[in-house]
Amino acid sequence: MVTVSVKKIAELVQGQVRGNENLPISGITNIEAPLENCITFVTETGRIQDLEATPISCILAPPGSVSEAKTLILTANPKAAWAGLLAFFHPARTYGGRISEKASIHPSAVISDGVTVEAFAVIGERVKVGRGSTVRSNAYLDSDVVIGENTVIHPNVMIYDRTQIGSRVIIHAGSVIGSDGFGYVFSGKEQIKVPQVGNVVIEDDVEIGSNVSIDRATMGSTVIRRGVKLDNLVQVAHNVEIGAHSVASSQVGISGSSKIGSYVILAGQVGIADHCEVGDGAILGAQAGLPSKKKIPPRQIFFGSPARPYDVEKRLLASQPFLSGALKQLRELAKKIEALEKAQAG
Repeated sequence: MVTVSVKKIAELVQGQVRGNENLPISGITNIEAPLENCITFVTETGRIQDLEATPISCILAPPGSVSEAKTLILTANPKAAWAGLLAFFHPARTYGGRISEKASIHPSAVISDGVTVEAFAVIGERVKVGRGSTVRSNAYLDSDVVIGENTVIHPNVMIYDRTQIGSRVIIHAGSVIGSDGFGYVFSGKEQIKVPQVGNVVIEDDVEIGSNVSIDRATMGSTVIRRGVKLDNLVQVAHNVEIGAHSVASSQVGISGSSKIGSYVILAGQVGIADHCEVGDGAILGAQAGLPSKKKIPPRQIFFGSPARPYDVEKRLLASQPFLSGALKQLRELAKKIEALEKAQAG
């Protein structure tokens, strides 16, 4: 177990100590489970008072925070600093750089130094695996796959032919990269398959959750740009492009040829039809639905199905509980008007 001083932690996160810089810190904790000799974070100064009676030793807090009972480290982004300390106290697993005799590696494959290949992994013809990368048990790399440096392919991942994957990528168990896109033409009698002859390109620093499907392009490439994070059970269809540092939560589905900008947030169960465009920095709330060819402007918040601007959808939702009463009033008014018209006619 690592134990370091508050002073050392402040240096790591480039923060400023308010209190005892010599306090020993041996781990990370959170507000819900406060532990002695541990550090946590708050994003609002008002939360510090809630922690002053707990055994927590130190708190990462926004600039200007004060506490009479706890040592603070002031930093511009306490949560980001806390995440970095998690990695410090709990370093990422390493895999040892060994190639199992039980792995199947084609003679034409190029395996760089320091690569780990676990038992029962399959590496196909002309595959290239970069320095320090890991291919875990039962993963399958089809022909002409290219993988960069320090990438981890977890168990039971299927990577189809000609997929290109960058460096420091993580693909979690059960994901399928490069399967055929959903492309068919109706002949009048039957669905005729459109050959999917493109590939998938995944750039550096991408993380892909478990059981994610990313389809190959019909022609060209399905592209996942640098720093994208995809949660479990996300579906990305053929010829989709997801811009740099965007995130998609669980059960998001993106249909063919849609373009997602950079720094976009797609909350859980967002559904995007084909040929949509989502501008840079936009946010789609949970279960938002975009019809075909819909365009979302940059840095806007949309939710609802069909998705509408936040302010519009908020007003619509707020009015729903009163609609039945309003309908009743309208019916009563209609009856009164009808009665007045009859009286005048008589």
